Amino acid sequence: MAQDKRGGKGFCPFCGSEFEGGRDECPNCGQDIRQYNDDLGPVLDKIQTVTNIDMKSTKVRVTMSVIIFVVAFAGVLVVLENIDLHGNSDSGDEPVIEGLVVDIKTNGYMDLTGDFAKGNIKVLPLYEPDLRLQFSLKPGLEDTYTKVMWVVETEKYNEDNAKNPFYTKVTKEASSSSSIYKATWENVDVGRFTVTADCYKEDGTYDVYEGFATYYGVMDRTYSWTYNGFGNTIKYTMSSDDVRACYSYDLTERMDLQATGSMSDLVTDNQAVENLHMKLKEAYTKNYRYTYDGYADYVLSFIQQCFPFEYDSFNYRVNDYWAYPIETLLWGCGDDEDRAILYCSIMKVALKDSGREVALLKLPESTVAAIQLDMTFSFIKDPTMVKGKYDKFTVADTSSDLGLGEIRPIYDVADTGTSLSFSGSEYYIHDLLIVV
Repeated sequence: MAQDKRGGKGFCPFCGSEFEGGRDECPNCGQDIRQYNDDLGPVLDKIQTVTNIDMKSTKVRVTMSVIIFVVAFAGVLVVLENIDLHGNSDSGDEPVIEGLVVDIKTNGYMDLTGDFAKGNIKVLPLYEPDLRLQFSLKPGLEDTYTKVMWVVETEKYNEDNAKNPFYTKVTKEASSSSSIYKATWENVDVGRFTVTADCYKEDGTYDVYEGFATYYGVMDRTYSWTYNGFGNTIKYTMSSDDVRACYSYDLTERMDLQATGSMSDLVTDNQAVENLHMKLKEAYTKNYRYTYDGYADYVLSFIQQCFPFEYDSFNYRVNDYWAYPIETLLWGCGDDEDRAILYCSIMKVALKDSGREVALLKLPESTVAAIQLDMTFSFIKDPTMVKGKYDKFTVADTSSDLGLGEIRPIYDVADTGTSLSFSGSEYYIHDLLIVV
């Protein structure tokens, strides 16, 4: 008969009380002590044998319990410290494991599922000169196939491919001069990607392995555009935390926000937007004397030329979606609303010490930005102004190639700025203007 380990005296490592054994909870403090019933007693008995200290003393037993727990916890910390954030126990380049994988060297991490998580496809980050990802079949699958075709499919916006602007593919079919079980992705970018390995056997049959991942890394972008006939370039970096935030938004919650909230809730002046503003302001002041209206026109040209129009169904899989500025920055494109929100966010930072406000003008079939500016001595002549309840705003049409104070001719704004005509109908501006 097996020995009953639950008999005899019991001891609570939390409050130090002693009682009859066989309990799952301490009768004094109520703590769950099941995991300590078998382990703590023998340890303390051994200490008493070696040291001749009375381990039955409540004070001594409580003290020793605390010491044991601290030592055990410290041991866990030591183990964690010696496991790098790839999930490997040794340093150096090794294939990452499934699940949430942190990549210290690129200040980000990957979330792996599918055949990545099953271990059928391994991932090896390479860092010279830039981050690359090497994919390989697990050792047990080698020598099984005669040909492997690797396909990397990303969600990076590809404005050069008019037929398929949302997906771009990188395909590699291994030759006899290289291992067919490995492929390297050179142009790693943040976001979701899928790796497919079509593995062919000698008899013509084949297997397909597919791994899914999201890379939450630092996003580096270079923007180039023309303003007043001169080329402009800025380099912008988005943190891995902001990248992750973009992929973590709950679609249902966002749809609820649109149903019950205001579009102005999307205009933010967080650190990501402030960093972009500082880059733009630095580039602007190198060549121009800073004025609010001049900078507003400069930022407008940046949005118009660097963020092409794209439907929400491409970026967010729904027909209508109000994007936060960091989402538009991540995707590099957006519809009328998205670009107007991004523009207002940048100008909100620029105007925050001036007492002026920004607004969204929700027009029929479009949304444009509007800014509260003093245009008395502006270089812009006869700008189109719209009047809210109290103040006038200068329009900024991000969905065109028009300058500050110009609006597409399909919208006929009255001289008073209080109304406009569109397609034979008249609209009052105070019903359309959303002041942020």
